[in-house]
Amino acid sequence: MSDLEKCLSELKEAYPDIEMQPRSCGDDVIEQLPPPLRDYYRLHGAADFPFGHIYSVEVALNDPVAKQAFGDEWLEFGCDDYGSFWLCRFAPDEDGMWLTAWDHDLEEDGPQAVCVDLSQFLRDREEEY
Repeated sequence: MSDLEKCLSELKEAYPDIEMQPRSCGDDVIEQLPPPLRDYYRLHGAADFPFGHIYSVEVALNDPVAKQAFGDEWLEFGCDDYGSFWLCRFAPDEDGMWLTAWDHDLEEDGPQAVCVDLSQFLRDREEEY
């Protein structure tokens, strides 16, 4: 079992009402995603956690507002209920980080990646919740 599968299993045990949709796309679509998101979308589609939401791959890849806001550097793949965007870089930063939750109302600078993979990101989001 991968670390991501273990993380998702632990979250499902802790929050039995979590909804994770089945995979909704082919490998050709998954290859368009940043590497840290590919394993998740190979397993599932959209998800609703108590601490936030992962969008379907179709929404993540085709949201024109997110593309305008974050350009080619970031993919908005989800959000929480408090105004934070869940973002993944298309290439890691100089420290090898990929993911962040960013609230444009609280941070003047642009988003800065703080997590190396999705399991770390989800655990951080749960801990903050």
